Amino acid sequence: MAKALVFGGGNIGRGFLGVLLSQSGYQVTFVDVDRRRVDLLNQHRGYPVFVCAETGITEEVVSGIQAMHVEDEERLVDAVCEADVIMTAVGKLALQSVAKPIALGLVERARRRPRDQAHIVVIACENVRDNTAYLAEFIWQAIDPDLRSRVRDLVSFPNCIVDRIVPNASSQSDHPLATVVEDYFQFVIDGSQLQAEFPAISGVEISSNVSARLDQKLFTLNMAHGIVGYYGLLRGYQYVHEAILDHEIQELVTGALEEVEEVVVATHPGISRLEQGTYASKIVDRFRNSHLQDRLSRVASQPRRKLGANERLVRPACILSDAGRAPVYLATGIAAGFHFQDAGDAQARELTLAIAERGVAPVMAEVSGLAPEHPVARAVKADFLLRAL
Repeated sequence: MAKALVFGGGNIGRGFLGVLLSQSGYQVTFVDVDRRRVDLLNQHRGYPVFVCAETGITEEVVSGIQAMHVEDEERLVDAVCEADVIMTAVGKLALQSVAKPIALGLVERARRRPRDQAHIVVIACENVRDNTAYLAEFIWQAIDPDLRSRVRDLVSFPNCIVDRIVPNASSQSDHPLATVVEDYFQFVIDGSQLQAEFPAISGVEISSNVSARLDQKLFTLNMAHGIVGYYGLLRGYQYVHEAILDHEIQELVTGALEEVEEVVVATHPGISRLEQGTYASKIVDRFRNSHLQDRLSRVASQPRRKLGANERLVRPACILSDAGRAPVYLATGIAAGFHFQDAGDAQARELTLAIAERGVAPVMAEVSGLAPEHPVARAVKADFLLRAL
């Protein structure tokens, strides 16, 4: 049986990667920092997954899994040596910490296995641009320069696009590892970065145009998710499906999606206006799925990261502005992001305090890279101040 090593046994690891790999016939081993979670995974050897479609909820069961702690170095090196594919679902900030054990395992793998059986694919399934390339930098740094040549030809580091809504929602089960997911998913691998045939995993798409597809996802899905969160919370809603049914929020989201459509079709000729419009409509339909119980606080979280210069709102707004069109709806979304307040979100608390002390313009310059005189910054500031009245 083929073996998969998944760093991160949280909701994404279990609800997306674990399901996909198990359905494809892999023996899945999770690696996690949470000892209680590791113990639960080893105790139960599986978990239920509740798949939510608009028409209802179905239950799937993932079985035959095992887990180990990330500090169990000896077992982890053996697991890397034996794996057929390695994936992560730990978040960007944790990638540096998982790079070292992967590096140690890759060096040992090159020593133990015949070269014609040693190739492996490592994929960082994180919701950031150049996700696997980012992980690969840390892995190469952790490998002695004299040993890198032995490893380089034996591993592929393809960037990817991963998309599946996995909310922090309660399930119909009292199982401690039960996970709730939507029925839709997307998993796209950059084929240009593969040095060998990609392992057989059902539902995975190999593409030569990942950059365009990533911009499409970031500017459309991630952008819309963010502003639905900001607007919904300002309106007093709790869940995504509630907010998207609000007529005024719908208008604001539609306006932003129309602006993004101009950006996507202009910057990526391979994506037609019809394709982009269909993609955007599908996303709005996904937001209406009431079975997911997806909290607005989740999709609005980490505002400092999401309001960054190369992120889902600011980047398309600047591209549109540079093309001579005012990004009025995107600017309003950015302003709503700077209004986001959540006592349980460290980034939100930090931004709220900074704006109260220094004003929105200097904070926007720091967080979003927008100089006060930039047309987008001026529009955002005006919208922000109006809301603050």
